[in-house]
Amino acid sequence: MAERHYLVGTAGHVDHGKTELIRALSGMETDRLKEEKQRGISIELGFAHMMLPSGRQIGIVDVPGHERFVRQMLAGAGGMDIVLLVIAADEGIMPQTQEHLDILTLLRIPRGIVVLNKADLVDEEWLDLMEEEIREELKETAFKDAPICRVSALTGVGIPGLRQTIDGLLSEVESKKSTGPVRMPIDRVFSIQGFGTVMTGSLHSGTILLGQELAIEPGHILAKVRSLQVHNNKVSAAEAGQRVAVNLAGVDVAEVERGSVLVIPNVFKVGKILDVLLLNLSSADRPLTQRQRVRFHLGTTEILGRIHLLEQNEITPGQEGFAQILLEESVVAASGDRFVLRFYSPAHTIAGGKILGVAEFKQKRYKENVIAQMMMKDQGDPLDLLEGEMAELRTGSDLASRLQITSNELEVSLKALEKAGRLEIWQEDENLLYWGKAAAEIWRSKLINMIRAYERSNPLRVGISREELKTRLGISWAHRRWQTILEQGAVRGYYRISGSKVRTNEGVEIPTGILKRLEALRAKWQIAGLMPPDITATAEACGISKSEAPEYAQYMCEIGEWVHIDQFFFRQKDLEPAKERLVGFLKEHGEIGVSEVREMWGTSRKYTVPLLEFFDNQKITKRNGDKRRLFNSS
Repeated sequence: MAERHYLVGTAGHVDHGKTELIRALSGMETDRLKEEKQRGISIELGFAHMMLPSGRQIGIVDVPGHERFVRQMLAGAGGMDIVLLVIAADEGIMPQTQEHLDILTLLRIPRGIVVLNKADLVDEEWLDLMEEEIREELKETAFKDAPICRVSALTGVGIPGLRQTIDGLLSEVESKKSTGPVRMPIDRVFSIQGFGTVMTGSLHSGTILLGQELAIEPGHILAKVRSLQVHNNKVSAAEAGQRVAVNLAGVDVAEVERGSVLVIPNVFKVGKILDVLLLNLSSADRPLTQRQRVRFHLGTTEILGRIHLLEQNEITPGQEGFAQILLEESVVAASGDRFVLRFYSPAHTIAGGKILGVAEFKQKRYKENVIAQMMMKDQGDPLDLLEGEMAELRTGSDLASRLQITSNELEVSLKALEKAGRLEIWQEDENLLYWGKAAAEIWRSKLINMIRAYERSNPLRVGISREELKTRLGISWAHRRWQTILEQGAVRGYYRISGSKVRTNEGVEIPTGILKRLEALRAKWQIAGLMPPDITATAEACGISKSEAPEYAQYMCEIGEWVHIDQFFFRQKDLEPAKERLVGFLKEHGEIGVSEVREMWGTSRKYTVPLLEFFDNQKITKRNGDKRRLFNSS
């Protein structure tokens, strides 16, 4: 099983002990700037790492608490798996604690722990009161059910328990995807003499490898990975969820701005217009308005922009709506990313939400089709939504209509799904039919299992009829579509079709008892030649019940050993020489009567007449009065 990687971060008011707490947990110092040490507050992001009791290796992000450094806090919060909301026991929830809470709520950080720090400064009764007050303050936030740990970062009291709580909570967190495209927001860029440009960040997705070519976006600066470090150790690969330092060859520090993103080239979209679902904080003191200027935060990026509301004149506190953010500079964004908006001046957090996609142009307001597209994007990844619509076969026009997108947009998405191996393309007459691969495989598995079960229950029927299979599957398709898809499936090798029957590729193993009875029938028919016995009476002599006799006879016909003619079953091996003798006689003599045929074959009239009629139907002979001639004779 692959190792999982996690990031734990801090949040809270200035001077509530976040940096001291990390030092107590990890033994590492995260204040690295001289100014930070002199002033006693964190200005830039700080990082540490530690081993938990379970053996989990975690990275820790120390974010600034001062209101002047919320931008840095936003840059660090995006990739966190767990947040430690640090509240000083002697002060309680303060203004910056509330803004951090708002940011964590908007970013949808999955788990949190309330750390009641500086417990050594107050007595137990005060701690109890403070805990009650915190619970009341947090009851409408994402931290309403968060555990509360009482600690003293200074004395170490409660620190072991906090480690255990972190460990337990991480067992509930899904680790980030090491598969998929590389994406790492850059929070720090610097140069090391003899090495060149180094950039650090939290790897959100993918795996970075030595020698890999990556792009710095926006700007599409291509560079190769010269070296990698994770937790101050050189590595050959860095995985999602880790804090990573990347040394890139051929890139100057001046070329890379904080807020840039390190990505796989040509995968993520870059643009200045974002489709979003926008939420105004319930704690906001005013509505969000059309054309309002804001500070847009995504990952480590801060860009000025304006709100373009699509379905209303304003969004009141606590409400949400579809909108576009019109940015002054380009940004790397993907569907599902969480962002935060802060008031232009004075800067404070007012709103945020979910990115639905990078748009090519500004949309018109109050348009039903635009809102419908936004709703579709909000419900999930567009490719996932498209794949969901293809739970059964659909035409391109049907899909475009259902999703309210243009044929060009549909074509782009279909190609992406096909390239990803998530699409099957079928055909009905001149129309292409599209089927989600996962749905098609589930359907096909159900179909094949149904055929296999039928074969096991009915080993002599050589498959199930097309119509019975359709009924058992509950197929509501038109008859033509059913037949078309069924036959194309056989061509693709999923199963076999023999006339009206559908069979598994491997067929069925016939039980020994049935095989013995079949051999007994074969022996009787071999002796009989062109005068086969009655199937019912002979079957009973072979241990086959009267009700089963037709099924045995049908099986012999379906495997090509017998031919059903009138009320009789003839062996194919006996018919071939009989036909050859008949054709040879007619070539020499031109015509023949029934009595002559009977004598030639050594059969009675009751067998001869049905056989001659059979050859007439096969267009081997033709009747002329009481005589037979070759069918192609003049």
